[in-house]
Amino acid sequence: ELIKAILALDVNKFYAILERLGVSACGYGAIATMMVAAKNLGATRGELLKYATSGDVTGDTSAVVGYSSIVFV
Repeated sequence: ELIKAILALDVNKFYAILERLGVSACGYGAIATMMVAAKNLGATRGELLKYATSGDVTGDTSAVVGYSSIVFV
């Protein structure tokens, strides 16, 4: 859900999801800033290049950290 907001370049929704779900995102301020900058430079959406979690490497999915690679176009 959080990634979908990033892909849509929807900063308000991004912050609302962070607050509503109580999830953490490292560098959320930088993510929001990049979304605004990308939009101002003409980007209309983001494309998810890769998503993985720490559980993909360790096999322990009881508590994971997610990682995503996104490009704005």
